Amino acid sequence: MRIMVVDDEEIIVALLLEHLGEMGFNDVTTATSGEEAMEIIAAQDHPFDCFLLDIKMEGMDGIQLCSKIREMPQYRIAPIIMITSAAAKLHMNEAFEAGATDYMPKPIEQIDLRVRIQVAMLLVETVKSDAESRLALKTLLTSAPETRGFDPSMRITYSDVPNMRDYFQLENRLLRLNEGTYALTLLSVEIEGVDALDGRLDQGEFLEVIEAVAHIIGKTLPASGATMSYVGYGKFICLVVVRNHIVPNLLQARVRDAFRAYLAGHRILAPGDLELKVSALSQKRMLSSDIAISLIRRFVGNLGGNTDTLLPPIASVQDRIFRNSRPSKAKSE
Repeated sequence: MRIMVVDDEEIIVALLLEHLGEMGFNDVTTATSGEEAMEIIAAQDHPFDCFLLDIKMEGMDGIQLCSKIREMPQYRIAPIIMITSAAAKLHMNEAFEAGATDYMPKPIEQIDLRVRIQVAMLLVETVKSDAESRLALKTLLTSAPETRGFDPSMRITYSDVPNMRDYFQLENRLLRLNEGTYALTLLSVEIEGVDALDGRLDQGEFLEVIEAVAHIIGKTLPASGATMSYVGYGKFICLVVVRNHIVPNLLQARVRDAFRAYLAGHRILAPGDLELKVSALSQKRMLSSDIAISLIRRFVGNLGGNTDTLLPPIASVQDRIFRNSRPSKAKSE
């Protein structure tokens, strides 16, 4: 895994390099400012897999840098871990809105770093698996275009869709919020009629519809404070952290109009075959992160009538993932 560390404190950079090296991560690039980091990123032939950014820096701070990194297509869903002091922790909500994945407090503890990197590795593995699945799907469709049918449980994330993240990243954002209640709007957007389409659409056509709906939702949700994930079975989860409450009926009217126009223009299906339905996961205007996570997990756990559709807990896979990151004994010798 290629890691970039950006911090203007030399002692923090040295400590991170030491801890990361002990964990088997030697492909680490450092920068002492946001401006320097942007120059290094622009010069790369191969993208970084993960970023560790200090929030408080002279000039371009970590939040601004995080936002600029997120604007690059190759880094739309890359793990970005913010390094925070006790005072800077107050700005973490801004960092999450800029696209941060996680945060790590100063002083740096190796155990804490290990946990954060494990989470980042899970996200990197998810992204790479998604890319491999797309390639395999493209190959399959090219070699057997007459094949019909699709897998409704398939999850996918489109990096060019505004505010779209993998489900794990959406949940992780809630897990990293400070204690207290927030003005949260939790919504589901369902493509009604998906169950009746098996055999009428192939996988490529199905994913084309999913991508179109993702773009429609991404353009309709607020530009700031929104996160959306596709969780399979034609359903999306939308998390919006804004003071102004999102009215489901108004959102539904807007996305329905755009979706009907899409169907009419592409002629993949007949008018009325599919429709978009927007529902609130909670009627409350203020929610704690724990309650929000519980509501989301309940929704995802009921997809397809199978509780196994949830992502596996980190505890069940972290040892395998972290073990794969270490050099073998033979190599180290």
